[in-house]
Amino acid sequence: MAVSQVPAALVPKIWSKALWVEALKESYFEKFIGEDENSIIQRNTDLEKEPGDTVTFGLLMQLTGTGVDGDNVLEGNEESMVFYDMSVTIDQKRHGVRLAGLLAEQKSPYEMRNRAKNLLKNWLAQYRDKKFFSVLTASPSANRVLYAGGKTAENQITDNDKLTLDLISLAKRKAQLAKPMLRPVMVNGEPHFVAVFHPWQIRDLKSDANYKDAVLNAAERGKNNPLFTGAIAMWDGVIIHEHPWVPITATGATGANVGHGLFLGAQAAVEAVAKKMYWREKAFDYDNQQGFAIGIIHGVAKSKYNGEDFGCISILTGAKAE
Repeated sequence: MAVSQVPAALVPKIWSKALWVEALKESYFEKFIGEDENSIIQRNTDLEKEPGDTVTFGLLMQLTGTGVDGDNVLEGNEESMVFYDMSVTIDQKRHGVRLAGLLAEQKSPYEMRNRAKNLLKNWLAQYRDKKFFSVLTASPSANRVLYAGGKTAENQITDNDKLTLDLISLAKRKAQLAKPMLRPVMVNGEPHFVAVFHPWQIRDLKSDANYKDAVLNAAERGKNNPLFTGAIAMWDGVIIHEHPWVPITATGATGANVGHGLFLGAQAAVEAVAKKMYWREKAFDYDNQQGFAIGIIHGVAKSKYNGEDFGCISILTGAKAE
């Protein structure tokens, strides 16, 4: 009887593809990623098809023209689309595990391979998420940062400078009036922004008198859109998320904790992918030990235009530890 089998040489490729899909499902930021300019994080995969180490992204500006009325001639009065470019350089990131040996294992290689796969898959998903948080919160430009409590510097923030819904609305107005303005993303034909805060910041937000209304807004509108997946509230067109990897630093007044919340619009960050997650296996010591490795070749950057953060505002508040 003829039996069909997957060639051994193809197994790593199959595992790589499966792991990439699984890791994306576990990535917090994946819900915000797309391949066009209307995504909060724009991904480009051109380097999967051609050599190179740099990808240039076009940052799309809003149209500012007034158009024409009635039968006035439009021909010759069109507006040019304006793009500003920024480049992202790729690098390789890898990690691996190595089994102790056949005697120490006392388990089947297949089960150990699955355990290695799951651990490394989880590691890669967490690495990408931590990378996005690190890049987006790093060194906000002067006109793209808000301080709670009316403070004007990070080292002035105290535990009493708490996150409020009014502060989120202020961030929205700042985004709308910025030059260039932060572009919202469209959800069911309506413009929205996304904000992400640390649990200690959200704890303070819950004391806001209008917080219950914000929770109801998210529940009513968020059933069918990935931007609402995991959202805890929505206020003034801002979808509010909570995540423990939002950075907390002891950089406030007299060493007070500061939470580095994020207010995000379209093209807040970009990711260039040259090689999606790949899987490698290698035998050591006359096949007594087995090693497993995972890797990705990509680059991540916060979008900037003329030195200003293009699609991101940092919201710095007190974040007292519990």
